[in-house]
Amino acid sequence: MTYFNSKIPFFTLKTSLLSTCIIGLVACGGGSGGGGKSSTPASSSAASVAPSSSSAASSIVPDEGMTMLKTKDTQWVKASGTPILLKGTNLGNWLVQEFWMMGQGGNGVHDQCTLEAKLTERFGYDEKERLIKLFRDNWIKERDWDQLKAFGFNVVRLPILWNVIEDEKNPRTLRADAWHYLDWSIAEAKKRGIYVILDLHGALGGQTPNDHTGCSGQNKYWINTEYQDRTKWLWEQIATRYKDEPAVAAYDPLNEPWGSTAQDMAVRVEELYQTIRKIDSKHIVMLPSHYGDIEVYGDPVAKGMSNVAFELHPYPGLFGDRPGDSHYDIHRDWLKCGQTGTSGVCAWNTKLTALKTPMLMGEFQPWQSAGLELGGKIGRATYDTYASYNWASTSWAYKLVSVAGGQGKGTWGMVTNEINTSLDTGVGLITKASTWDCNNWDSTFAEACAKKATTITTGGTGDKTYYLVVKTGANDGASPDVTFDSISLKNTTTNQELLANGSFGASGGWSELSISGSLNFNYNSTDASKAPTGSEGAVMHITRPAGVTGEINGALYQQVTLKGGQTYNFSGVFKGNSSVNTWAEIYLIEEAPVAGKDVVDNAGKVDFTTAPIADIEALFKSYGEVGYDVNSGLAKWLVTDEHNDVFDYPARPTNLKLVQTGNNVALTWAAVTGTGITYNVYRAASAGAKGTLIAEGLTVTNFADSGLSEEETYYYSVAAKNSIAEGYASAQANTQLLFVAVPAKIEAEKFTAMSGIQTEACGDIGGGTNVGHFETGDFIEFKIKADTAGNYAIDYRLATQTGSTGFEVLIDDVVVDTQAVAATGGWQTYITKTSAIFALSAGNHTLRFRSIGKEWNINWFEIKKQ
Repeated sequence: MTYFNSKIPFFTLKTSLLSTCIIGLVACGGGSGGGGKSSTPASSSAASVAPSSSSAASSIVPDEGMTMLKTKDTQWVKASGTPILLKGTNLGNWLVQEFWMMGQGGNGVHDQCTLEAKLTERFGYDEKERLIKLFRDNWIKERDWDQLKAFGFNVVRLPILWNVIEDEKNPRTLRADAWHYLDWSIAEAKKRGIYVILDLHGALGGQTPNDHTGCSGQNKYWINTEYQDRTKWLWEQIATRYKDEPAVAAYDPLNEPWGSTAQDMAVRVEELYQTIRKIDSKHIVMLPSHYGDIEVYGDPVAKGMSNVAFELHPYPGLFGDRPGDSHYDIHRDWLKCGQTGTSGVCAWNTKLTALKTPMLMGEFQPWQSAGLELGGKIGRATYDTYASYNWASTSWAYKLVSVAGGQGKGTWGMVTNEINTSLDTGVGLITKASTWDCNNWDSTFAEACAKKATTITTGGTGDKTYYLVVKTGANDGASPDVTFDSISLKNTTTNQELLANGSFGASGGWSELSISGSLNFNYNSTDASKAPTGSEGAVMHITRPAGVTGEINGALYQQVTLKGGQTYNFSGVFKGNSSVNTWAEIYLIEEAPVAGKDVVDNAGKVDFTTAPIADIEALFKSYGEVGYDVNSGLAKWLVTDEHNDVFDYPARPTNLKLVQTGNNVALTWAAVTGTGITYNVYRAASAGAKGTLIAEGLTVTNFADSGLSEEETYYYSVAAKNSIAEGYASAQANTQLLFVAVPAKIEAEKFTAMSGIQTEACGDIGGGTNVGHFETGDFIEFKIKADTAGNYAIDYRLATQTGSTGFEVLIDDVVVDTQAVAATGGWQTYITKTSAIFALSAGNHTLRFRSIGKEWNINWFEIKKQ
């Protein structure tokens, strides 16, 4: 079995003078916006809450070294009150394992708990302890602290599992080596001027059902008082140990405590705050958000809490957020506050300024799959934008190891292992995409974002039987919406096609496999909007069947015969559409698929259920010896003093005018100043949507469109483009608004006006798009008409993870219904609620949904006559 045992030195980079800026007192460099050079985001209050790079010379004071940190209004400051901008990353998968970050897992071993249980079962408790120590001694070594320094960082967030400190066999008893890894981390960090945030990533019992707590499927912390009390005991020990340690920047009492309500979270976190404060009054204590909710804490000062900071984990563009939008647009909107200049980080700055409380952006991931250069620029712009608001920031994550290795277009790890060429035979997993690797993908297999298809080479001689398996699935609460076409496997010498019916249109040649749950396989989908680019005719469309809940995982497969020692070309196209938390993987395997058993590629992996102890030791040692492939974009852009032009886009066009004559439209707009400016014109079928590019590269400020339907409303916008990027689109101009005749079922994203909301991929039956991200006062609006007067009611299709005070419904500015929404079981777990009956007169009306609370989603609504 091959491991990553290369001993080529890891990449290092001499820190430039800018590292002093990054680690010191001011934000410097950074992205600009709208063609300017300022490193401060578009916010009227930005200058008042953060020093600008131009003031660096006057702001620098003699370095007081590493002192105890504290909070001052919205700032993190040193003992003297001098502000410090903390920038760093998380040391994930070290003291809490997450198997996706180490390229392992299978046969029931998928997290730290199942690994430790299996090792104990096979080798005994003491040997399990030795092997886990071997892993931890190798995942992070001194070379990693040097690399963290080379990135210009001055803080790390250290995720910890509870039983790193507490003896799991003897409750409320410290392990003999309880402080080994924490003390060592603090010592190595101090040598390099790096602070450490101690993060309880996995509490006893689990504060969520997720694997990053160490044990997936638990979530027992909230209902077990023994677990809660022992967690308090644990923080008493940590506070006692480190109360006088200046290199500890803060205590993070519970990572992502989202397994219960926001109110439960606030109660438990405040209990842990009080527990810490009885021992340690000096260190900053984090107040984690409940998803995006910090309001549940109220005003910390008014509640008698001191030296606290809020914590947020924003992952814009990931996990089903904004399908179809580019990586650049998503992060620009977040960092530059959107078209209005009030959303994204600006909205958070407004909240925090009012509360006079600092922020830690405790996890974020702006560079993954963006391409190394663009990812590096956006990564730098993200750090600098957060710093401009005085927010501390720690990305997720420093290190990731995979079987294949290599950065590609950018992995979740700032460093990863070098490409493992010994496994590149094309057999096993041969192509892969997922919504975590590239949201809303549409590509050939050869350009797949997670695993590119290559030439397949078979070993041995003579005929060999294989099975080509096309596997798709989604997590509980999510829906796959994946299409495939033109799947081909050809002998490179004879050009003989080995697959039957790879172009679909019928089910011939394929067998279906259920691994968990069930999937709907449509062999003859003709929906052009779902078809992958490059497909022809009917395609295969895979979705979640109505009424099926839980994780779903299944496949199509067919048997093929290949000749040993020969090569084969494998090709095809696939598309992710509006999928959420979904994977699409294709395998070539020797064993016939079996119902109920997952299809995985074990090449380069260790089967912890059967592997000799020597193989497990070799794997764990390899994590400390593997040669690193450092993300070159981050290595450059995090420390360079070169101007970051990533957001030097042109201004929005203004004064867009539309004149409609029958089925023709004439557009005009004001010119945008700048060098090399051209214009792109977009047409959408709904308000707020960017729509389809219908003209590009225009050098004039007018455009004519024709052949329109007078039975549709069209929304036009214009964006200016320069050599860097396309800027924000203009305000929309629309053709005549058409009123929807009711009774009718109306998709929520078909609004004619809105404020504040966002659309996202929908996990409800049928997929599509839902409207969400509601804050108090946000609204969506529709034009309706009733042919006859009468009594009506509305069915609403709603979802919320946390519960919400909901919304009110207005017709012509009169409230006709109010709906609170109890927790439905997930952000994409939908229920149908019905309104009170209301009277509606004949004629045209404006219908508005106005948010009272926040954190609720709507997929559709149906107006019914009673």
